[in-house]
Amino acid sequence: MQVSKYLCIVIGEQFERVHKLHPSTHKRMTAFALAIHIPVLIWTLTGYIISKSIFDMTTVLSVCIGFFLGLTIYIVERIVLATPKNIFVNILRFLIGLTIATLGASTVDLVIFDREITEQLQAQAKENINKNFEKSSSTILDTMDRKKNDWLLAQEKANCEANGTCGSKVRSVGPVYRELARQAETLRKDYLNEKDRYELVVSKRNNQLDEAESSSKSANQAGLLARIEALHIYTSKNIAAFLAWLLFFLLVLFFELMVVIAKLVFDDTVDDELDRIRESISKQKAKAYAEAITSPTFGARELIQTSIN
Repeated sequence: MQVSKYLCIVIGEQFERVHKLHPSTHKRMTAFALAIHIPVLIWTLTGYIISKSIFDMTTVLSVCIGFFLGLTIYIVERIVLATPKNIFVNILRFLIGLTIATLGASTVDLVIFDREITEQLQAQAKENINKNFEKSSSTILDTMDRKKNDWLLAQEKANCEANGTCGSKVRSVGPVYRELARQAETLRKDYLNEKDRYELVVSKRNNQLDEAESSSKSANQAGLLARIEALHIYTSKNIAAFLAWLLFFLLVLFFELMVVIAKLVFDDTVDDELDRIRESISKQKAKAYAEAITSPTFGARELIQTSIN
């Protein structure tokens, strides 16, 4: 399997030396180069979509952010490929890949479950509206009930004065009755004012609920963390939604870990062994040369050679 020049550029290999490598190395290089495309494309697309739809950025800025995220993940994945194989490095590599994959899967979920998140955010907005209404209306209702009772009590006193059953015990609509009736009317107006105030609060609450129901304004104003929290709340209340979210999360997580998986699956090839042998020989030659020039006889040989010449 011949590796193309493009794939060599992706993984940072020299195309000129590819034809000298064994087929097993070609297969591994191709797998690494193809695997590195998956997380890069996922982060580029999700970066653009989140910047555009969630943060309401311009198209140019969203493209730049998506490109920057893709480039960053590409560099990180190149570092993962370049690190040597040992237990500590494998664990560290897996943790780095798992962290990146978890973040990537979470951002992809925000795009996939955008409608469910919007629904949950709208439900939360309605809940907040009702809580604020209950908080502001409770005082008004207490005042309205008190003023209503005061008005009815004053009206009862006026009627009692008019029919002579209480007060002056004289049936008449004289000055005492008129004063009591005036006070009752004043209290009635106070009660009606509180009633109008309550109805205004109710109308405002209903308008806010209608706006939250008919528009996605509350969802558009929500930040990234708020949307993640809304997604978790939604899935925690719905088992089917949770299972769907879990499957998508594991799928994206698998895609994001593709480079790490490829790195762990492929064993060393013949070319790796040859490189280690060449490196070992170079080390031995360097060590022998260092021992030779630091030997006590080296100076004497140099002096004899100079005398002869």
